[in-house]
Amino acid sequence: MNAFLNSLRARGTPDFAAFQTTLGHVLPLLDTLPATEQDPEWHAEGDVGTHTGLVLAEAYALADQEQLSGDTRQTLVLAAALHDIGKALTTCRAPDATGQERVISPRHADRGRSYLAYRLPELGLPDAVLHSVLALVGHHHDLVRALQVGTLAAYRRLARQVDLPLLYLLEVADTRGRVTADQVARLEDLDYFQLQAQDYGVWGSNPYADWQGEIGATLSGFSSDFVDLTLQGGILDHEAGLIQVPQEAVSRSYAARAGFPHLVVTCGPSGSGKSSWIAEQLPEYSVVSLDAIRDELTGKRADQSLNGQVLQAAKERLRVVLRRNGKVVWDATNTRRDFRRVPLGLGLDYGALTTLIVFQPAVSTVFGRNPARQYTVPASVLAQQIEKAEFPYLPEAHRTLWLDEFHRETGRAGWSQARGFR
Repeated sequence: MNAFLNSLRARGTPDFAAFQTTLGHVLPLLDTLPATEQDPEWHAEGDVGTHTGLVLAEAYALADQEQLSGDTRQTLVLAAALHDIGKALTTCRAPDATGQERVISPRHADRGRSYLAYRLPELGLPDAVLHSVLALVGHHHDLVRALQVGTLAAYRRLARQVDLPLLYLLEVADTRGRVTADQVARLEDLDYFQLQAQDYGVWGSNPYADWQGEIGATLSGFSSDFVDLTLQGGILDHEAGLIQVPQEAVSRSYAARAGFPHLVVTCGPSGSGKSSWIAEQLPEYSVVSLDAIRDELTGKRADQSLNGQVLQAAKERLRVVLRRNGKVVWDATNTRRDFRRVPLGLGLDYGALTTLIVFQPAVSTVFGRNPARQYTVPASVLAQQIEKAEFPYLPEAHRTLWLDEFHRETGRAGWSQARGFR
């Protein structure tokens, strides 16, 4: 497998069948793509497997044209091979507005990204490649959405989550790799997106570099946590349409100069090392553990019969610490987005600096660790956690830090607090 993956860094051009043969044991959905149908109006070339093969060929041509190599070429090729893997999970038939039955794949980009999140680590890819592939797969429809919205904030939001030049190349390959009547118009839209991103100054660059510089200079005498709260809170407010310039972010954070709470929320399947990491890295933080509260109320950590009461108790304990501007960590799996939204929403309501810690071990590691854990989890429960996982996106919190199975940090560049919160 290493030889196959290394070939993608240079001049290798394996076809889709080679991806199935080499990576199918890690990504079994690859074998289902040739049997996954597509709507003939938008994909007259046929099934998803056929489409993926065409996209791969176009990606190789674009990689040669742009003289890509190393991590960049490997990232583009893997994204091309995997961009529609979520269609195997989401494709169905449903009537459109006129009553005509159509083939649709709702949210397949997001589902594909989440499917890959705990499986791609099995391949031993460099961290930068792993997270870039996930970003390209998860955002490969967002380019058109940003174009439709058209605002600077929409372009910035996308640019801080994914490499726009690579996303553009993937979308060109995706569009050329399909048979549809509007192919020329789609390619023209992509070119317009590139021009607009360049005009906005977000093409291949940090979209908030000016914000970082100005806020950092203005708050040079303050703690790095306060600077993060001001900058990242300002970014979220800007992307929500609440403010336009960094000076407004500084003004909005003025009250926090007297003090503010810190909230850390964990995300990862059972056995990914969350609780042990908290004990080692955040000894001064109060811990709100849903498992511990279940044990208090039912006598068993795994008892799900009083989940409503458990959640209410956890929320109240969280509020107590937030009210006194304390430091607190919400320790739970939180692999679903709606579960994470509960503590993160409360944190934002109380003006906390929110940090999302994402544990991303390989699937084999999760199942391999389980038998030796103090509190084992049924294999069926672990499988459900992974299958239903909704892998986080950056805008869910002020700061995000990814930890692989060895607790190696892969947080976003520029976050000094990736080395600790104290």
